[in-house]
Amino acid sequence: MARRARSILVGLGVVALLAGCGAATKSNPPSTLPSVGTSAAPTSGVVDPTPGPSGTAPLPVVIDLDLDSSDIAALSVLLRDPALEIRAILIDGTGLVHCAPGLRNVSYLLGQFGTSGIPIACGREDAGPDGRPFPADWRVGPDTAWGMDIPPQVSTGIPEDAPTLLARIVTESAKPLTIVALGPWTNLEDALAADPGLATRIRGIHAMAGTVDAPGNVIIDGITADDRLEWNIAADPSAVAAVMATAIPISIVPLDATDDVPVPTDLADRLAIDHAAAGADIAYELLVRAPGRITDPGQQLWDELAALTVSRPGLVTWQDATLTVAADGRLDRSLNGRHVRIATAADRPATEAALLAALRTGPPRTDPFTVAGTIKVDWDGTTCSMKTSSARAGVHLVSLANTSGKPGGALIGGVQAPHEWSELARLLANVDPRTFQQPDWILRGGQIADDTGTGTTRTATAIITAGTYGPICVEGTWPDMSFTPGRPVTFGD
Repeated sequence: MARRARSILVGLGVVALLAGCGAATKSNPPSTLPSVGTSAAPTSGVVDPTPGPSGTAPLPVVIDLDLDSSDIAALSVLLRDPALEIRAILIDGTGLVHCAPGLRNVSYLLGQFGTSGIPIACGREDAGPDGRPFPADWRVGPDTAWGMDIPPQVSTGIPEDAPTLLARIVTESAKPLTIVALGPWTNLEDALAADPGLATRIRGIHAMAGTVDAPGNVIIDGITADDRLEWNIAADPSAVAAVMATAIPISIVPLDATDDVPVPTDLADRLAIDHAAAGADIAYELLVRAPGRITDPGQQLWDELAALTVSRPGLVTWQDATLTVAADGRLDRSLNGRHVRIATAADRPATEAALLAALRTGPPRTDPFTVAGTIKVDWDGTTCSMKTSSARAGVHLVSLANTSGKPGGALIGGVQAPHEWSELARLLANVDPRTFQQPDWILRGGQIADDTGTGTTRTATAIITAGTYGPICVEGTWPDMSFTPGRPVTFGD
C-alpha cells in the first residue's frame, strides 16, 4: 500500500540523529459500466457494483482490510454510506497490520463512529507459499495507527477468527453479501476452503487489487514497476488465485484507475475547514499525524476509490476482462482467463468531491481530534528561532521559513530529564552524521525540510510530549551539514 519516500532530511541522515509510482498508461476500454441507477444487467459472472435503485434496502457488506491509512479513510467512507449495511469487518493478518493492534485499532475506530456492535475478527498472519511479507518498518504505522491516542479496548466472549466470522455472517444473512476487499485475500481463501458452499451466498467481491496495464507499486528486492505487481495481490497470490477459481462475481479497482486519483496535496487544508463529522475528523487527524500520506511520491486514493465505487460506480470507467493470476501475483489478460470487471480510469474531480462529501457525512466522532498548537521555525543561516502558539503537549502544526538561501531544514527535538538542552547543543556542535548514535535521552518531535533553499515556507507535524523541546536548524547536504540549535520551550500536559 503506502510507499515510503525520503525528504531531504531523511536523505541527509537527520532522522538518524533524532530517531533511533508514476502515471500509468491506460488501455482503451472497449466497454464501460452504465452510470449509477441504470438498470443495464452486468456481464454474466461479473459483479454489478451498483447497490440498487435509490429507496431500496441497503446492500449488506463485509469489509476485509489491512488498516493502511488509505484503508482507514475507506472504512470511514463505508461506515457512513447510507446505501450500505456493514455486517462485519475482517482484518488481514497477511497485510500491513498485525492482528492484535489491528483488532484494537478497528475496535477504537468503530467506537468513534458509534458503531461498536459490528463484529470484527482477524485471520492468519502467514501467507501462502508465494506470499511476499510487507517490510517490517512499513507495519509500524498501521500497528500504531500513526500515533493516534488509542486506549486499551475491552472485548468479551471467545473471539472468532476472520474466516469463521465471515462464514457465520454469510450463512446468517437473508440476502447474499458483498465483500469489499481492501487488503490481501487470505481470509477469503480460508473461508471458502473450509466451506466451498459459501460461494453461492456471496453476491460479489469488490476489491482494490492488482494492476492490469499500469505499472506496479511493488518496488522492492529487485522488483520494478515494469513487473506490474500490486501489494494486495502480491502479499498472497495463491489466495487470489483460489478465490478467482470460484464462480463468485468479482469487480476490481486496480492501479490502472487509482493512478488517476493521487492524494490531493491540499486535502488536509480542505478537511481543516470542516472536519466536524467523524470520518472527516479521523481522516484529518491521520493527515496531520502522518503528512507523508500527502507529501510522499506515489500516494494515491487506493482504497478510498474502491470504497467510493461500491455505491458510486460512475466515478470510474469499467471494462469487462478475462484475467489470469501468475504465481508472483501479476494479473495478465488472457482469452482463457477468468471473467472480471475492472476499473480502467477514474474521474479525479468527481472522486475528490465524492470523498469529501462521504467523509463529511454523519455526526461527530466520540472523541474529536484537536491540534494543541502551532510552531513556527525561522532560519536565516545564523539564528534558529521558534515561536509557539501554545506550550501544551500534543500534536502541533510546524512551519519553516528558511531565508538562508541554502537547502536545509529543521528538527523539533527534545531532551528527557535530568538531561538539559545545553547537552544536546554541545553534542550537535561536533557531530558526524555518518557515525552518530542517538542517546535515548534525546526525543524526536518532528522534522521539516526546505529541499530547494528558496525560502518557501513549509509545513509538517510534531508530536510533543511533556518536557523541553526546541528547534534545531540544519544547513548543508549529506554528509557536510551543520546544526544550529535555538532556544527551547517547556511543554506541559
